[in-house]
Parts: sequence; structure tokens; C-alpha cells
Amino acid sequence: MSENQLVTQENSALIDKDGNVNLASITEADVNNYKSISNQLNENDANSILNYGAEIQNSIAKQSDTFLTNVRTYNSGEVGTLINDLLTELNYVDVDQLDQGPFKRFISKIPLLNKLITDVKKLFQEYDRITVNIEKISNKVKAGMINSVKDNSALQTMFDGNVNLIKEMEKHIIAGQIRYKELNEELAVMEGNSAQYQDYQISDKRTFINRLDKRLADMKIVRFIMLQSLAQIRVVQNNNTSIAEKAQSILTTTMPVWKNQLTLAVALQRQKQNIEVQRRVSETTNTILQKNAEMLKQNSIEVARENENTIVSLETLKMTTKSLIDTLTEVKQIHDQGTETRRQLDAGLQSLEQELKKGVVS
Repeated sequence: MSENQLVTQENSALIDKDGNVNLASITEADVNNYKSISNQLNENDANSILNYGAEIQNSIAKQSDTFLTNVRTYNSGEVGTLINDLLTELNYVDVDQLDQGPFKRFISKIPLLNKLITDVKKLFQEYDRITVNIEKISNKVKAGMINSVKDNSALQTMFDGNVNLIKEMEKHIIAGQIRYKELNEELAVMEGNSAQYQDYQISDKRTFINRLDKRLADMKIVRFIMLQSLAQIRVVQNNNTSIAEKAQSILTTTMPVWKNQLTLAVALQRQKQNIEVQRRVSETTNTILQKNAEMLKQNSIEVARENENTIVSLETLKMTTKSLIDTLTEVKQIHDQGTETRRQLDAGLQSLEQELKKGVVS
């Protein structure tokens, strides 16, 4: 069931979704139910039409101002910036660094062992630094998620308030339409017996009816605009929810997998380093034990191969890392689209607001 259907369900027997009242279905009971409202329309009070429903419209104006302020001041850009920062950190990690030249040079020259160990330590230190940065960014993304949830809660309060205001507006439209019907019946009687009335009495009643008709038309327009605002609020809420869900997916699913896979790659590289050291020791032993050198060499190579068969492919790690980066890029695109949607929404609301003001003034 749509928002429009939910709002109009209470008064659906008398008013349709476009705000038109079905006068044919008005009963005596309906007239009595709306009497307290329709009695506000007093022919002897020149301002009764002007003030009719004004309190509701003032409440609507406040709600609209709050809505516009929320749209203009809400800024998910910080979350988007944090996601960009996270994307930068992930791009900075190149798993190819885990298989650089020093390992190959080490095989031919033992003195490079010290340099190899130094390079690996630097790589691990860089990994630790990036992990700390990612943790900091992740904490800020969590805060952004909390803000999105809070914003949606405030928007839901605004949404519910608008629903109630629309219902009150519908009651005033129905009551006004009932009064409009009664006044037209009274005018018909007066025009049929014009000799019994002063000309100004008939003219005043006709003028009052005309002003009431315009007032009811304006109220129907305001009701329609408020129904539109319900959909607009939902757009903002959905954008907030999308940001929160994507951020949660990154933090609870993608990030742990990325950390685990990168940690695994580092651990496997350490294993590879140990295997290389063992093989070099075996080759050094070959110079002393020539008779068993060939067999020892072959055994070391086979051990290395068997160990390599258990290692997760670096290509697989590259693929998972690329998938993560694609996910983050998609989040950024959704964020940009959400930002553009709100800009368009803001511009559209301002335009509608100006049109409404022109319509009321005229």
C-alpha cells in the first residue's frame, strides 16, 4: 500500500486521492461529524475563510522548513571521503611486493640474505601501518553509519507528522466542501425568492461561496504537495540506508576477508623465505658433501614445490583485492548519485515552493 493510500484511508469514503470530495455520499451523520470544523466558516466574519485551516498550513510550513533544512544540511560527503581514503589505502597495497627481486638475487649470492631480511621487515612494517590507518578510517565510517540511522529516525518523525497533518487537512477539505454545498443550497433559495432579500445579502453570500471555493482549491493543492513530500522524505531515507548498508557490508564482510587474505599472503611469504634459506643451506652443504649434493638439491627442490602447492595463488589474492576495490568504487558512485539526487530534489522543492507561494498570493 502506497503512502497516499495510507494517508487517505481514514477519509477514503468521502475524499479521493486527488482531494475531491464526493458530495453524493455525504450523509447527515457526516455533516454532524464535521460540524465543529465547518462552523469555523462564518459568513459574518470576513476573516473566517482566510483563517480556515491556517493553523494546519502553518504547521505544514514548519514541517517543510525542517525538511528543507535537513536536505540542505545533511551531508554524507564525509562518509564518501572516508570511503575514498579507504580505497586509496587498499590501492596502495600491492601484493606483487611479496614476490620481489631480492628473492631471486638471494639464490645466487649469500651476502644478500641480510638485505632480504631488511626488505621483508620494511614490507611488514608498511603492512602494519596500513592496517592501523584502515582501522581508524573504519571507525569513522562506523560513526557515519550511526549518523545516517539518526537522520532516518528524524526523517521518520517528520514523515509521521506530515501524515497526520494531511489527515487534518483532508478533514478541513471535507468539512469545507460540506459547508460549500450548504451555502449553495441557501443561495439557490435566496435567488429563487430574491424579493425577500436585499441585493447585497445575495451578493455577499455569492462572494463568500466564491472565496470558499478558492480556499478549498488552495488547500487541495497544499495537500497534494504534502503527499509529494512523503515520497521525497523516503528518497532521502533510502539514500541514507543505502550508504549505511554499503558501509556495513564493507566493515563486516569485505574488510575482514581482505585482512585475512593479506595476512595469509604475508605468512606464506615468510614460509617461502624459510624454504629459500633451507635450500641455500642445502646448496652450501653440496660443496662439502659432493657425493650427496645432487640428491640433497633435488630433495630441497621437491620440498619447495610441495610447499608451493599449498600456497594460495597471488593471482587469487589480486582478484579478491580488485573485487574489493570495485565494491568501494561502486559505493562512491552510489554516494555521488545520492548527492546529485538531493541536489535535484532541493532545486525541485525550491521551485515548487515558489510556485506555491505565487499560487497563494494570486
